[in-house]
Amino acid sequence: MDQMKEAFEKLGLPKTATREELDDRYTLLMRQSRSEQRRDPDKADEVEERFTEVTRAYNYILDEEKRNSLEEISRKKYGKFKGMAGTAEKTEHFFRYYRYHVLGGLVILGIIIYAIISIFNHRAEQERLAKLPPVDLSVMFLGSYMTPDGGQDYKPIEDAILAQFPEWKRVQVNITYVPPMDSGSPNDVALLQKAMLMLTTERPDLYIMDKTAFNWVGNQGIARSLEPELEGELKSLVTPDMLVKTKLEEETAEKVYAVDIMNSPLAEALPLAKTEMIAGIRGGSEKETNALAFIKTYLEAAKTNQ
Repeated sequence: MDQMKEAFEKLGLPKTATREELDDRYTLLMRQSRSEQRRDPDKADEVEERFTEVTRAYNYILDEEKRNSLEEISRKKYGKFKGMAGTAEKTEHFFRYYRYHVLGGLVILGIIIYAIISIFNHRAEQERLAKLPPVDLSVMFLGSYMTPDGGQDYKPIEDAILAQFPEWKRVQVNITYVPPMDSGSPNDVALLQKAMLMLTTERPDLYIMDKTAFNWVGNQGIARSLEPELEGELKSLVTPDMLVKTKLEEETAEKVYAVDIMNSPLAEALPLAKTEMIAGIRGGSEKETNALAFIKTYLEAAKTNQ
């Protein structure tokens, strides 16, 4: 069977589907996958494996579209040579290759040296990680969050959280950028696809989102309902305006899936560019108790600060 046709069939689409239809279908299948995992936890691994195949098919189609686009550019460039187009392209490639032959050899040598260094660094990093204590809490900041210098060094944020929870030994932080939903920028579309893939592969204990991110994925079940805790230990710490609600596909009424912790003085202590902080707990997290402790501590600090 044609591999491209097979890839489209895995997504339940005809080969003539548009890019918009492809993206919409992938988003729908991701929501359905999460919903099925939530309804039947015993089959979570089976559902995850099935969705992994869907992701591979989706990425294959995107890669083929890029390849076809490059081929189209090549046809336009060499089409003026008509029957000699192939020869013209090969000739140009030949001269380009030998012109930079020596440079290419140096680049390859550099890559080999870099690979060797990377292997040693990777081994050293693995040894370092093996000596570290277990992770007490993993946090994904999902939205328009940035470190002060715009880099990817999250250690200052991790250290700030550890200072707030001295009984913990290790915290793991990840920042996944979510661009504005109404942006038509190709770069933002690519960033949105990257965020989608991160959500399907990463399993943090705690999500901290802005409203844009929550409105995007809140109804896909990435966070569990907080209704039981709001009737218990969190009841006296929240006001109605702090509750963030949504309705999952299989539900008939809205429930609270996250709470606003932005007004907590502890939030101000995090070295992070932010305007909103909505906290939700991933269902099935092994560190669910610590995730709840994080939310409760921030809410207690907010109430004390009133």
